Order: sequence, then structure tokens, then C-alpha cells
Amino acid sequence: MIEKIKGILNEIIAYWRVPASGDSVAYREYLMLSVGWLGMRLATVFGITFAVNNPFTAMTLHMTHRDLLIFGYICTAIGYALAPLNAYIIDNLHSRDGKYRVFVKLAVPSGALSLFALFYPYEKLSYIPMVISLFLIGQIQGYVQGWYSTGVSNLVYVISPNSRERVRIMTVSSLVHNFAPSLTGLLIPVLSDVFADGDLYNIKTYRMIYPAFIVIGVIMSMAAYYGVSERIVVPKSRVTKVGLADALKAVSKNKLFWIKCTDNWNNFMEDSKNVLMQWLFYYGKVGSMTTYGVMDTLSYNSSMWAMLASPWLIDKLGKKGFKLTKNILQVFITLGLALTYKKSLALIFVFYFLNRFWETTEVIDRAMESDIRDYQQYISGERIDGSFGVVDTYVGGAVGAVTNLFVPWVYKRNGFDGTDYSVLNVYNENGTYNSGNVLYTLLDKLLMISLIGAVIDVLPWFLYDLTETEQKAVIRVIRLRSAVEDKKAGLLEDEVYCEVCQALELMNEYIDKEKLVLIKKDPALGKKELKLKNKEIKKNNEEIEIAEFMKRELNRYGTSFGTEFIKLCRMIAQSEAGDTQTDFEKIAVSLPQGECKEERTLRSEAINMARAVKRSAREIEKHPESVFEGISADEYEKLFDLPEETKEQRRQKRIKIKEATRRRNRFGKVMKPYIGARRHIVLFEAYENISSFAGEYPQAKQRLDKKRLDEKKAAEDAAAKRKQEIQARRLKKQAK
Repeated sequence: MIEKIKGILNEIIAYWRVPASGDSVAYREYLMLSVGWLGMRLATVFGITFAVNNPFTAMTLHMTHRDLLIFGYICTAIGYALAPLNAYIIDNLHSRDGKYRVFVKLAVPSGALSLFALFYPYEKLSYIPMVISLFLIGQIQGYVQGWYSTGVSNLVYVISPNSRERVRIMTVSSLVHNFAPSLTGLLIPVLSDVFADGDLYNIKTYRMIYPAFIVIGVIMSMAAYYGVSERIVVPKSRVTKVGLADALKAVSKNKLFWIKCTDNWNNFMEDSKNVLMQWLFYYGKVGSMTTYGVMDTLSYNSSMWAMLASPWLIDKLGKKGFKLTKNILQVFITLGLALTYKKSLALIFVFYFLNRFWETTEVIDRAMESDIRDYQQYISGERIDGSFGVVDTYVGGAVGAVTNLFVPWVYKRNGFDGTDYSVLNVYNENGTYNSGNVLYTLLDKLLMISLIGAVIDVLPWFLYDLTETEQKAVIRVIRLRSAVEDKKAGLLEDEVYCEVCQALELMNEYIDKEKLVLIKKDPALGKKELKLKNKEIKKNNEEIEIAEFMKRELNRYGTSFGTEFIKLCRMIAQSEAGDTQTDFEKIAVSLPQGECKEERTLRSEAINMARAVKRSAREIEKHPESVFEGISADEYEKLFDLPEETKEQRRQKRIKIKEATRRRNRFGKVMKPYIGARRHIVLFEAYENISSFAGEYPQAKQRLDKKRLDEKKAAEDAAAKRKQEIQARRLKKQAK
């Protein structure tokens, strides 16, 4: 164990600033993301939402269930209206700060709005002005806070293209940032005992504790902005604009996305049990709020152990197997809690501990979400992120509009109408038993609903069919396509090029090999040797599968369907922009149906491309003078390097970037079918002569190796210089 710990520490020191071979992220970046995410969790600990069990609006300010539902529906409608705008911003915002890092800068305004929302004098207002104030303040604060939290938490999707590395990063960052709710979960109940006689739902409790969390959290979260880089695998030469309608259509066909959505939409049932421990302490008086805080914190932190084991479990079971195992265990944990919660606090703690032990959503769900987005990029050819949120908002909002009625209905059916909280009190103010209380009857029903929800949660995941091997193959194909496009445009970097060439070498090495069978027993091999041998066999079989996947990609235009598809692409690419004399849609519809999923996807893309020609013609007819004002990726990137030392320089820089972005978006929108057709032709020509594409690999590898050696030497020199400076300061202190 000591040797293992030493090995881990030595690895962290060695790869603190420079990533290990095969990785994309250095360990310093792990820390910066983790600290930034922890800060964000602390900074967003307070928010205004309208839900039946919300501690602030429902329990503290005593909004009625009816009003909570009404305002909840209004918020859903606003979310519907804003969802397309949000998706457009995410998918089309061009910023040097990246796709998500740019939103981390909202930390300061988000924190300021949270403090304002916290100290607004709601308690001095009558009911209706209070509710209106809550709604208006909550919408503004929530919108800014939402972008801020999205910016930090979604960095993990783009920090590395390597799924296995993302799992490691998610594990480390989850262990760190989940300390935030542990801290608040412990301090808030304990301090409510000290300052508010155990009154957890008291606005003074919020105002005494939350401001410190918010201010500290805002400062910490900036580590994610200054210390994390994004590594999305997209061609630098890509200028096409992601249309919202096309993006929504593409996402709606992604089966994996719908499976994950159904799992989330069922949470209203499974999460019904979450109020149990808090209600037992607050309304049932089974113990002090300090005891509750300790039990809640200890059980909450149990998830740390499962998170630590998550990479190992994913390696052993795969993401699908891990998710199924987790959901099946939740069924038995919920059943155990339902059968024993009235017997003792110890049993409640045990089952809450086990329930939260397997609550590894931050690792497994985000890992699967990253894979789903990569797969979407593979099947659609575009990096789509924002439209996932739109589909989830619209469909999920409709589902939520119905399901949000369910829990209040259960409450009302069991004697709690959401206005008279005294019916939940097991004891009266004088300590006598309240014979009219409905607490335990209601908790029994909630646990039964939660059990049914846990069973339902298991079912969709049997349909999830993206394997770990296929995900790796998808990333290699995305890199290959990106490298081909950028090489044609003269923007290809040596690092990406060498990685793709290495992938092609592996394909050639394994394509003609046959899969091997795992060895169950071999008297000639010891236990450790047998394990290592089977590991080699698994690696061999995995590379064979990936090689076959990549070979299919290289042959995608060589089939009878591919030939017809490329013929259509050539016709579109060679036609004059805005010319509709040729009925491209008729030709696209007449293409063969396709014999596999990839060909059917290409056929659908061909039809969309043909229809887009007509839309381009209409745009050109309306604005012929501004359509062809394109701007190259290289020119666009250079604008961000313009000087900004004076106020006038900064103003001019903003104007130029804004104008260039407008031109780029307009050009991409109008010329999309022609750019898309040319892209396929570029891929076809490169795939036909792939050996020529890889011909410059030796020279590129030599340049890359020299660059890495120089970077390593620079890092070592900097470390040595820092060490000398520290020693010099120590000697100076000793001399004094």
C-alpha cells in the first residue's frame, strides 16, 4: 500500500504540468477544475425555486402548494421560451474563452444577485407582494446562476476527448466538489440549533450562514476559468452554423439521449423518499437538529467510496453494467428503508448511508452524457450541445408539468394540503402527542412510490447499446474526420495529426487478426500471469473491433450507396450558389434506403442538404450583397490577438470580432449545403488515398517529439527556478 501511494504521488509530481503519454490533461488541471467546481457549488448553495418541498419558498416563507405549482408552471413556460436562445448561444457562441469557460466569468454577478436575493426583506411584505418579489428576483438570479453553474459543470464534457480520462477527472472532481453539500448539510442544522433554537426553516438561519459560502465560492470558482482548457474535437476550418431546427431534429433521433432522459424524468417518484430523514427530525422530533446534521453529513459523504471505485467498476462492468447494478441496488435499499425506518435511528442511518453510497450520478451519469454527445457528433457530423437542453426542456418540461402534480396530490390525499404544516408535527408545542398528525402515514406512501420509481428506473438501461469499445472507436473516427478537414485547409496541428496516424497504424495492424478467447484455466500460468494474459487478450479484441469500425468509416463512400451519395455531393458543390434549376431534393429522395445505420444517416443528411439549397437560394435572393462575405478560421482567430491596451483598442477589437462573427455565421448559414457537400468530397478523396494522408507522419512525429521535450525542459527549468527561489528565501530568513 505504501509503495502504491508513493507511486501515485510520484506520478502526480511527474505529470503535474504536462500530461502523461496518451492523456490530454495534466494533474494540475484536475485540481483547478475540482476547486472551481467546489467553489461553484458553494456559491450557488442558495437559489429561489418553486417546488412543493423547497426549504426556502415552501418551508421558510410558507407559500401554498397551489401557488408553488402555479409559479412552477410559469417558470416552465419561461424555460420553454428561453430554451432555443440558450441552445443557440451554446452551439454558436464563438469565444476565445471556449464553449463553457466563457460562462464561468458570470461568477461575480451571480454571487451579487444571490446576496441581494438573500437579504431582500420578504418577511416585511404581505403575502402577494412577497410572492411577486420572489418570482421576479428568482427569475433574474436563477438565469444568471444557471449559466454560471452550466459553465463550470459542463467543462468536464470538453476537458478531454478520452472517455476513460474523463471518468478519472469526474471521479476526482466529484470527490472534491461534493464536499460543498456536506459542509452546508452539517453546518446549517448545527448552527440553527445554536442561533435559532433548531428552527431550520428560519430566514435568519439563511442570512447568518449563506453569505460566507457565496463569497468564498465565487472566489474559488475562478480557478476553473484560469486553470482549465477545453479540448473539443472539431475541425478548426469548420465555419458552418448549427441551425436550431437541424440540431433538434438530429438530437431527437438519438436513442441513447432518450434513455438517459427517461431515467431523469422518473426522479419525481424515486426521490419521494428524500424528505424522510429531515421530516423525522424536524416534525417527528426523533432527535436534535445537531444529530440530524451529523447523520446527514456522514451518510452524504458515503458516496465518496463509490466514486473512488467508479473508474474500476466502469472498467469491470462498463458504464451500462455499472448503471444497471446501481439502479438494481437502489430498489433493495429503498425496500429496506421502507421496512425498517420506524424501528430505530441506526437503521435509518444505515439505509441512507447505503443509498448515498451508490449515489454516483456525478461520475456515471456525466460520463454517459459525454459519451452520448460524442456519439451525436459522430452520427450528425456537427458538435451539438445546446440542443440536448432544448429537447430535454420541452419534453422534460411537459413531463414535469404532469408529474409535479403527483406529489402534492399524494400529500393532499394523506391529510397535508400544503398550507397547514402543523399536521406533520408528531408532538404539540407543549410536548404532548398530536393525535391528528399524518407524518408516518404520508412517509409510508412516499416510500412505496419511491420503491416503484426505483424499479422503473432499471428498465430503460437494458436498451443502452453504446459499448466502451465503440465509444473509443467513435472518438478515433471523429479525430480522423477533423484531421482530414484541417489538413485540407492547412490548419492541422502535429499533435492531432500524429494521433490520427497512430490510430491508422493500429487499424492496419489489427484489421486482419482474429479475436481470441479468454483463458479460464491454464496450469502453466499462475493467477497473476493468467490475469495479465487475459488483459492482453481483451486489449487485442478491443483493438480488432476498433479497427473494423475505422475500416467501415474509410469504406463509407466505397459502397453502392456511398458512390451515389458522393455523386450528389459533387453536383451540389459544383453548382452555383442560389441556383435551383436542378431538383437536388428529388435526387436525394431517390437515393437507396441504405443497408446500415450509417448509410441511413447519410441519406437523411443528403435530403436535408438538398432542401437547404432552396433555403440558401431564398437568402441569397433577399441579401445578395452580403452572402459571400465569409472569413477564414485563421483570419477569425487572429482577431482575438489584436491589442487591447487602451479603451479605444478594446472597443475596436470588440467591434471587429462582433462583425466577423456576424459574417461568419451568415456565411455558414447560407452556404451550409455547399460547405457540407465539399466536406464529404474532401473526406472521400482522403479516404481513397489514406496512405498519402499519413505520408508526412515521420516528419510531424519528429517535430512533436522535439516540442514535447522542449516543454518538459521548460517545466523542469521553471520548477528548479522556483525551488532555488524558495531556498534563497529560507536562507534569507535564517540570516535575519
